[in-house]
Amino acid sequence: MKPTDKHRKAAAFFDALAHPRRQMILQVLEQVKPDGIPFYRLQRRTGLSPTTLSFHLSKMNAGGILQRKVKGPETWLSLNRAAFSRFSAP
Repeated sequence: MKPTDKHRKAAAFFDALAHPRRQMILQVLEQVKPDGIPFYRLQRRTGLSPTTLSFHLSKMNAGGILQRKVKGPETWLSLNRAAFSRFSAP
C-alpha cells in the first residue's frame, strides 16, 4: 500500500500545526473576523519578526490552513475553516 494524495494532504495539514508558534498564529486567526487580518497586524499581535512570521505562514499555507487575499498594498490572512472540517472526527 502506498500513501495517497489524501494522506499527503493530511500530513501537510498536521505538520502545519506541529509547532507552538503556528498554534499561536492559529489562535490569533481564530479570534479575528472571517475576512481576516492584515499581515502587519498579525505580526504585531504575535510579536514575531516579519521573517519568522512569513516562514510559519508558508508552512501553514502548505498545509491548506490559510486563505490569502491581496487588498491594495496589504496581504490579508484568514483561516481556511473548511480545511479543519475535513480532518475533524465524525
